[in-house]
Amino acid sequence: MNEYHLKLPWPPQTNHLYTIARGRKVKSTKGRDFNNAVINQITKANQQYNLSGKLKIKIVANPPDRRKRDLDNLLKAPLDALTQSGVIADDSMFKSIKIGWGEKVKDGSLDIRIWEIDDVY
Repeated sequence: MNEYHLKLPWPPQTNHLYTIARGRKVKSTKGRDFNNAVINQITKANQQYNLSGKLKIKIVANPPDRRKRDLDNLLKAPLDALTQSGVIADDSMFKSIKIGWGEKVKDGSLDIRIWEIDDVY
């Protein structure tokens, strides 16, 4: 079972990923900036693994401050960014997703571990 470790910047909230422009839903500036930051980071580190098959992911969310947040709002942006940056083929490949809170850190971050798995259980 191969394991991959990534550290990503703090993502925008799901509510801030898209905006309406000319009657169409488009990615917001915050959403584009986050995707570009992840793509640049992954490209510089040469981590375009293009993983496919069954995957398991664990995300430790290290918030930038002590405000209350919903964990489920943190999933969309990083999973989409991992797909667009070439780390994974598609976020539907994840058969197991685990997410939890870490420690408060300056500017916030996400510690991500991805495993290739044979079985779901």
